[in-house]
Amino acid sequence: MNRRFEAIDAFRGICALAVVVFHMNLTGSVTELMFFRGSSIFVDFFFVLSGFVLTHSYAFREKHDFRSFLMARFFRLYPLHLFMLVVFILLEIGKLLAYKYGGFIFNQAPFTGSTAISEIIPNLLLIHAWTPYTEHLTFNYPSWSISIEFYLYAIFFVTIMALTTRYILVWILSSSVAFFLIYQQSDVLVMPVLRGVACFFGGAVVYVIYKKSADLKFPFLLATATEFLSLIFIAMAVQSTFEYRSLTCSIAFLFAIWFFAFEAGLLSRYFKKTVFQYIGKLSYSIYMTHAAILFCLISITMAAQKFTGMELTLFQDGVRFLDFGMIYVNNLVVLATLVLVVYISSLTYKYVEVSGQKLNKKWVQNHR
Repeated sequence: MNRRFEAIDAFRGICALAVVVFHMNLTGSVTELMFFRGSSIFVDFFFVLSGFVLTHSYAFREKHDFRSFLMARFFRLYPLHLFMLVVFILLEIGKLLAYKYGGFIFNQAPFTGSTAISEIIPNLLLIHAWTPYTEHLTFNYPSWSISIEFYLYAIFFVTIMALTTRYILVWILSSSVAFFLIYQQSDVLVMPVLRGVACFFGGAVVYVIYKKSADLKFPFLLATATEFLSLIFIAMAVQSTFEYRSLTCSIAFLFAIWFFAFEAGLLSRYFKKTVFQYIGKLSYSIYMTHAAILFCLISITMAAQKFTGMELTLFQDGVRFLDFGMIYVNNLVVLATLVLVVYISSLTYKYVEVSGQKLNKKWVQNHR
């Protein structure tokens, strides 16, 4: 089946923008709403959606080619990851020059801590989120989830090839055990890996359930009400602080992806509109580029503070807040930053992501 789940794809873009706002902190602005303070959990939604979509695309094919699959995934993820890693290394060089010739120090000294030179190799190998010996939030910190996803793709495909009809049981067990270990706060595996395994293979199982229930017909009003209630529940769970919030959100994501796959309600129709589809198309670039853009925004503001004497930033509880004096100005900065992120993402999509896809096509042609 070549069907594209447009409503769910729109979610990808919306959640990516929510993660951008989560990583912003402007005093008194929308960034400080509880919903956005909890929006880092949407990375789990990406894991669920990846498992769902990959199962749709590959699990029920008659022929499987591991090398072609892995190269397709590599050229889908790695070019932009590498591009942004180089951008962050260049930013660190800029910090080094600013420190050496201007005595200007940003949040931390250049090439130390999360941007130490020793972190470059794990990033290049995409293993930085997999071990207790590597720091997962390094350089382009959102890339930790890409580190998890890339190798989960390989594991996923191996289960299909090696286990024939039993792979679904393996997915169920993998997801269930990972969720249980998260519940137990186990350190058997690092938490990023547990989150990825639980949600990715949970998404794979949800697709199997969807495939078996695809003939269900939901009345429009019932479907619309269910879609609204699902999103309301997710919004409430995301902004909550209770102990099992992470598990609750993951289960809510699993249900939402299953139900929105039917595209039976008003919201599904609305999410098919061009603007949502466009944001969905740019979601990977939005997710991968925004940290560098926010770094530049903070750095420029800190420099302006130093040269003007105006108090534009505040370091509180380990977080750098920006404050331009008035709440409405801070909110305008949030909006302008989101617009800039989308614009930059449109460029990286066109010149990096699409170029990666072309490289994959060329590789396929050369290895037929």
